[in-house]
Amino acid sequence: MFENVFANRFAVIATFFAVPIAFLADYSGVHYAYAIAALFVLLFFLLAYWDERNKQKLYNKPNIPIPVVFNISNPSDSKSALGSLFETLEQEYPKHEENLKKYFNITSEDLIFKYDGDIFDEARFTDFLKIAKHDIKRLEARTPKNVHFHMVYIGPIANAILVGTMLGTEGVTLYQYNKSTDSYTVALNIDSRAYKEHIQELHILRKHEIGDVKGSPEVTVAIDLASHKIALEKLTKPIIHLESTVGATLHTPEEFIQANQEIYSVINNLQQHAPHITLAYSMPTTIGILLGMSIQNYWDITLTQYSDGEYKPVIQHLNKIKYYF
Repeated sequence: MFENVFANRFAVIATFFAVPIAFLADYSGVHYAYAIAALFVLLFFLLAYWDERNKQKLYNKPNIPIPVVFNISNPSDSKSALGSLFETLEQEYPKHEENLKKYFNITSEDLIFKYDGDIFDEARFTDFLKIAKHDIKRLEARTPKNVHFHMVYIGPIANAILVGTMLGTEGVTLYQYNKSTDSYTVALNIDSRAYKEHIQELHILRKHEIGDVKGSPEVTVAIDLASHKIALEKLTKPIIHLESTVGATLHTPEEFIQANQEIYSVINNLQQHAPHITLAYSMPTTIGILLGMSIQNYWDITLTQYSDGEYKPVIQHLNKIKYYF
C-alpha cells in the first residue's frame, strides 16, 4: 500500500508545494516557519495514507471488480449494457459506480470501448486493439488491488476472438444478453487456465476432415456451435469440420470450457504441421473470447467473418499483431 501512498493525489500536492514552502519559510526568517512547513507536508502525506487505507478497506476481497463493455460496430446501447453490469455488481458491492469514480477516478467513459469503423479495415481495428490494451492496463494501474474484469461483448464473432487475444489469461467474467430479462447475465467466470488445457478426446464436438489435411501447409478449421451452420462449400479445402454433438446451445460453464478446450486442442495439434490456419465459425461470442484468450497472437491464423455470401478475412495474420506502439 505504501507505494500507492506516494502516488496518491494528496502526496503529489505535498511534494509539489514542499520546495516553495521551504523557500517561503527561509525567506520569512521566522524561527518556527520550517516546523509549520514540515507539518503542512506531513498533513498531506497523512491524508494520502488515510485515502489509500480507505481504498484498501473498501473491498474486503483480493480483487476489485471492473465492468467493461466492448461494442464493435453494433448499434446496441453500450451505456445500457454497462448499467446492467453495475446493477449486477452493486448487489454485492453497494455504490460501486460511485466508489470507482470517487476513489480511483474511474468513470463510465473509461469502461466503454467502442469501435464504429469497418470491421474489415485491419489496420484501423488493430490500432483500436492497441489503444484498448493500453487503456485496460491503465485501469489496472489505478487500483491498489488486483482487478477482475466483468465484460460484455457486443459485435461480430471474429472481433470477439481478437478482443480475447489482448486479455490476460484469467481474471475475467463474461456476460451474455438474456432476452427474457432484457439484461446481461453471467455466462462464465474465468479464474484459472482450465479453458486452454490440452485434451485428447472430443465430446462436445465431432471432428470430420475434408481433403488432405495432413499433407497441406494451409488448412481451414470450420467450427459449428450455433444454429446457423457454416457454408462448407464456400471454404477453401482441406477443411477440419468441428460440429456440435450437443445441439445449437451451450448451457453450462462446464460446456463452454469443454468446447473451448476441444477447439484449442485441435488448432494446437494442427499448427504443428500446418504453418497457416484459416478459421471460420458459427459459435457464441463467449467461445470467441475464450478462444482468443487461448490462442493469443502466437500462430499464423486468418480470422474470417461471413459477409455478402462469403467468408472475408478480418485479420490475415494473427501473429503479426503486436500490442505496443
